[in-house]
Amino acid sequence: MLQIIEDAVLRAAGQWWVLVLVYVLCTVDGFFPVVPSESVLVALASIAGAEDTVSLWWVWALGALGAITGDQVAYSLGRRIGVERYRWMRTRSVSRAVGSARRALDGHGALVIFTARYVPGGRVAVNYTAGATGYPRTAFTLLDVAAGVLWSAYSIGIARLTAGWLDSTLLQITVAVIAAAVLGWVLDVVLRAVIVRVTGPEEDTGPAGPGGAEDPGTPGPPAVDSPRD
Repeated sequence: MLQIIEDAVLRAAGQWWVLVLVYVLCTVDGFFPVVPSESVLVALASIAGAEDTVSLWWVWALGALGAITGDQVAYSLGRRIGVERYRWMRTRSVSRAVGSARRALDGHGALVIFTARYVPGGRVAVNYTAGATGYPRTAFTLLDVAAGVLWSAYSIGIARLTAGWLDSTLLQITVAVIAAAVLGWVLDVVLRAVIVRVTGPEEDTGPAGPGGAEDPGTPGPPAVDSPRD
């Protein structure tokens, strides 16, 4: 049974539509991270280049192009929608995340945009906020292209380091994905610590509007002393 599954995986890895799938998933993950694109990229890269499979160079190129496209979509959505249009955007947690990203972009935009590409979820918040706060598109695109190209190479590098350890294709993919997840978690922790150290800790800001933690509310009528007997 395992051999049948492995043969099916290898046959699928040799089809042209696999590269389209890589591009689509990396693009969607850039603005709606429902599926970790790193896992897909690493899984395919761990067996790419073998006989009857897609070229590793195409995996790298389509992964990078998809990542860049997704980041650009997030930036465009931020510029078009902003950060206060809907009520959920004004909640405490979202306000804190946006406020932190805004301060980081103001002081260290290049560092934050470049490193955010390696933090799943965090890159969406940073890229969206960059668009919403008017970060220059040209500068954002240059940083985004560099980050996307290196991110794709980094993901493939992890896969290739674990390639060839095992004879089983499924085990090889599993080991590569687990290794990528562990290294991704470590990188996430390190990069978040670096960003906080450089940009400063988050401020506890409440949501805007009535009822927020930072809103004093609408003052009531002045108190009137009761007439004394």
